[in-house]
Amino acid sequence: PDPDAALRVLAEGPGWLAVDKPAGCAVHPLEPEETGTVLNALVARHPEIQGVGEGGLRSGVLHRLDVETSGALLFATQEDAWLQLREAFAAHAIRKTYRALVAGAPASEGRLDLRLVVAQHRPAFVKVATGHGGRPTSLHYRVVERFARSSLLDVTLETGFLHQIRVGFAHVGHPVLGDRLYGGEVAGVAPRHLLHCARLEYDVVKAESPDPHDLAAAIEAERKPA
Repeated sequence: PDPDAALRVLAEGPGWLAVDKPAGCAVHPLEPEETGTVLNALVARHPEIQGVGEGGLRSGVLHRLDVETSGALLFATQEDAWLQLREAFAAHAIRKTYRALVAGAPASEGRLDLRLVVAQHRPAFVKVATGHGGRPTSLHYRVVERFARSSLLDVTLETGFLHQIRVGFAHVGHPVLGDRLYGGEVAGVAPRHLLHCARLEYDVVKAESPDPHDLAAAIEAERKPA
């Protein structure tokens, strides 16, 4: 438990809460003595989360965001809520909407239906599968705003897969800006990939996370004429 770590709660209800994960912060520890994760901060305020769901270092965890991805993150503090919400995640019933600043000018609206495969673990690296291999994934996007060299998107996931948004847009030639792993590095834009989980919606679960400072600053910089 880390009671001094910052924790911003976006919404909460019976047996669950949604928090605002900052970029650069892991969801949960990988080692027993590891600190600095969202779960370290959360267990200090909600000790009842210990043992919920998978338990141990994953107590209460319902889903994950990449370390450098910011935004809304859902936890369960009671077992019955964990079981219900995990079932909802498995059925793709929880609507997850991201904001992404990507390179170039994709079509105003569209879908990405791709089969993905984890090509490497630790550090993770995902590829688009060839033939009939891999896991089928789907997402829908729309362009919110266009700039000279980039576009701001709303992206709604229909499935959940490691690095799905990052790999998908890199595959079609519009990598997320700042994504050094998948070819979206642009000098001076941001120290991390500009992907943010803006909204989570399911039944009574509704959580909204505003753009963090680095994404808001990058959007404002992209608006300025070259």
